[in-house]
Amino acid sequence: MTMEGSGGTPALLGWVVDVQRDFMDPDGRLYVHDLFDLADPGARMARSAIVRCAAWMEAKCGAIVFTGDWHAYGDREIDAAHPDSTQGTYPPHCMGMSSDDSERLGAALIPEIDPGERALILNREATAYTASGVAHSAVQSRRPIFLQKREISCFEGNHATDPLLAALARELGARLHVIVCGVATDVCVRYAVDGFLDRGMTVSVVRDATWGLGLLPASDTWERWTSRGAHIVTVDALASLHA
Repeated sequence: MTMEGSGGTPALLGWVVDVQRDFMDPDGRLYVHDLFDLADPGARMARSAIVRCAAWMEAKCGAIVFTGDWHAYGDREIDAAHPDSTQGTYPPHCMGMSSDDSERLGAALIPEIDPGERALILNREATAYTASGVAHSAVQSRRPIFLQKREISCFEGNHATDPLLAALARELGARLHVIVCGVATDVCVRYAVDGFLDRGMTVSVVRDATWGLGLLPASDTWERWTSRGAHIVTVDALASLHA
């Protein structure tokens, strides 16, 4: 599958993966850190780079999408009793569908980059029609999009993701070059990047603006993406990317 849009120079699309309090705060319900290394300091080490990356995206990209787990207790990957990350199940986290205020707070984006009421919401039940309207408003008014998802993968967790990408390409009048940062490198970021590559899209991953759970060797992840055609960049190198 390829995204619609004209040839020539691609349009830059910022894609910030799951930079939510439950993942980014050390006291969050599912703080991202190497699960097999007790000394790993975790996602707080990438926080400033992620904030810088998001600021660059806001200034330079044709559109920016923040994704976020937005869970209910019935979701497939939520297992309060016997979670097993190797099997794709996790304790309750990012419970955006909960009636409990404190649980919902963990689903919020970190305050340094949270666009608040500026964000256009693409909820987890969104349709292709809704996605088209959100894409139009985002490009015309330069407002960020917050894409809610029920699954690790933004494509499986929100079936409006593909229509959104196609609509953004149409609105921007060009094929997309997606710039990706966020957490966790070997889970939600991996599914996003692999999904973009599967769709024949140009992808750059901002290496120092990600952090992983240690489920896969980091070197293997970078090498695999590079072999598939992805660009691995740093925050400082973003200035070399031009729309």
